[in-house]
Amino acid sequence: MGTSKIVAIIAGGLVLCAAAVSSAGILNGNPLAYNDGNGPAAGAWTGTLPFDNGNGLEGNLDFAVFTEAVFNANFSGLGYVPSSSPTGGLVYTYQLSNTTDPTGDSISAEIVGVVNPANTIGSFNVGDVMPSVATFSGGNAVWQYNPSITAGQTSWGMAFSSPNAPMSGVALTVDGGGTAQTVGVPTPSAMQIPEPGSVVLWALVSVVMLMCRRGR
Repeated sequence: MGTSKIVAIIAGGLVLCAAAVSSAGILNGNPLAYNDGNGPAAGAWTGTLPFDNGNGLEGNLDFAVFTEAVFNANFSGLGYVPSSSPTGGLVYTYQLSNTTDPTGDSISAEIVGVVNPANTIGSFNVGDVMPSVATFSGGNAVWQYNPSITAGQTSWGMAFSSPNAPMSGVALTVDGGGTAQTVGVPTPSAMQIPEPGSVVLWALVSVVMLMCRRGR
């Protein structure tokens, strides 16, 4: 087989792969998501959760948590700039998709419960509808949409920064009057992520302890 044909096949495979990722959402199952062993996807904090209030509000909430370095390397220039943490913080990201039929409800807001340190809320352009407001209010991260997210549309990526490690939390999707609750979305815990130097030091200590045990 000629080199040109091989290149064409590889390029075609990459296009198909990119299309598959695009249709699934860029956050759900993202292989670059932060992994502390506690996330829902084999320890990584990435996935998707459905919501349905049984009254016309239906869709999915994709999510992924990234380190600041990874987020900046892959989403730079799309609108959101995370806080610059001296120890390297995390970026919590979410994306809504409205899967109702054409007569279903439109999504007017997304609210993620945030009770631990968080900062620099905003959005980045990986979807259809940009939030009109992004703010912290009453212990929550709030993104409002005007115009709203109609059937078949997705939100832009929603994001905020935090120095703290993830835990499972709760989100509310709002259609103007009704709400749908989603349980299991990542939100900052009370525990700070370890500094890179601390991780290296602990790894060295673990190796030394293992060698000592083997030497007995």
